[in-house]
Amino acid sequence: MNQALLNKKLKDSFGETRFKPSEDSLTSSTIGLLQYLGGTLFWDLLRNSCGETHLLPEKVGELLEVYFWRRFLPDLEYNVNHVEPDVYCEFENYNLIIEAKKGDAFGQDEIQWRKEINSYYKEVESNKPLLFIAIGGNHSLKVKSIGLDKNGSIQTIYGASWQRLLGVCIAFVKEDTLSKADKRILNDVINLFDKHHFYNISWLKFLSIKSLGSSNLKVLEIWNEKDSFQSKNADLLMGLAPILQLKVNSFNTISSWKIIQKNLKKP
Repeated sequence: MNQALLNKKLKDSFGETRFKPSEDSLTSSTIGLLQYLGGTLFWDLLRNSCGETHLLPEKVGELLEVYFWRRFLPDLEYNVNHVEPDVYCEFENYNLIIEAKKGDAFGQDEIQWRKEINSYYKEVESNKPLLFIAIGGNHSLKVKSIGLDKNGSIQTIYGASWQRLLGVCIAFVKEDTLSKADKRILNDVINLFDKHHFYNISWLKFLSIKSLGSSNLKVLEIWNEKDSFQSKNADLLMGLAPILQLKVNSFNTISSWKIIQKNLKKP
């Protein structure tokens, strides 16, 4: 959060008396804290937040500098105004641009990527390869390649998600090899993810099958009866929906309970 405050990026977060999460507050609250970890751990977290981790280098060297919303001069070909990548990092062996979006569903823009990359090459004199991570706002986390100029230069874009970054932080904080200081930073990041409505989710495929008692099965039976009524009277419910504010198919959330029942142990 410090970086957003220092760069005057919190106007969208405190327009009311309560905190309102924004793209900049999310970036600052997460990556802004993760930068205080060692360079190797910092990169491991970012790398594993990407969809195709194996295509990224495993090691990038020590973290030398981190800039938030650094202004790059326009390239005067694709844009005439300055551009402002959310995060720009200089590692020992690579440079990195991170373009962030508030949510995971949509928002990334190939035109914006091209503007930032072209401005980077116009302003930064470096022989180090450039990596580009687009976190949040991706329809897919598969690697993309974009053309930069008429000479056929190509830049690879690595898609990442905030939910994956949160999951990686949760996994890493359980490691015995981490120092207590590193774990405190990761725990703060996890808590700040929660403030931005990204939660620690246990996916169904990782949950073990549990035996249900008769009272639990009775609840499922009631839901199944409602589901049966809904399926037999769909036309009637559809007509009543505007009046009763019912949503057809709302009872389908546990309609597959019979499948579950087959896997249950008898009491």
